[in-house]
Amino acid sequence: MLSSLSVAARDLSLAGCAKIALLGVLALAAQSAFAAYEVVAVTGGGTIDGIVTLSGAPPAGATLKVTKNQDYCGASIPDPTYTVGSGGGLGNVIVYLKDITKGKAAPAEPLALVNEHCMFNPRVQGAMVGESIKISSNDTVLHNTHPQNAETNATIYNVALPFKGFSVTKPLPGNPGLIKVKCDAHEWMHAWIMELDHPYYATTDADGKFTIKDVPPGSYTLVAWHEAAGEKTEPIVVAGGQSVKPKISLAAK
Repeated sequence: MLSSLSVAARDLSLAGCAKIALLGVLALAAQSAFAAYEVVAVTGGGTIDGIVTLSGAPPAGATLKVTKNQDYCGASIPDPTYTVGSGGGLGNVIVYLKDITKGKAAPAEPLALVNEHCMFNPRVQGAMVGESIKISSNDTVLHNTHPQNAETNATIYNVALPFKGFSVTKPLPGNPGLIKVKCDAHEWMHAWIMELDHPYYATTDADGKFTIKDVPPGSYTLVAWHEAAGEKTEPIVVAGGQSVKPKISLAAK
């Protein structure tokens, strides 16, 4: 018969093996999640060359109230929530493909988010899981850049920017999701980052135009997201070597 000491040692060994096995399963699950998108050489890809427009009238002459550092920031700042250009094109809309599983690699350069004249620039941008972001300030007043999970409000990190020219590069979260960014020192400052598990995204310019290149031929769902006008999806078919020109309309709210 085994002594009580031997039994205890055996139980500890089995518990250790079980823990190692569990960690292995979790590691494989995480690896599978990251392997959902496969980087491949895209030959004969198509281009999505579209426009997002706004239906309905946005608030006229909307401004952001400045409550701090008015001597530097000014008494008010034009509200960039609805940036409407020629022909009703809507700026600052993230447009991306849904559930694409393989294609081109992520951008090589890190994202940039600049604190500039008491606002974030750019206000809206896309990103791919695994990328980094360079956070910097062009202002002489104290800012902080505070990204949060848009769904849970959980803090991702909080970066103080004490002087002009200061910068820091940080990794983005390891999972896709919408990130909202704020400055706790200046409550009117906001930005948005749509983090995806692939690089097929674009942000509309001031006239609502966007381009997504090197798309493998196929049928997809195209998603347009705006911080105030909401989200809209449309089916799209991309042919090899061809350009498709979708037109998406979002309603002002």
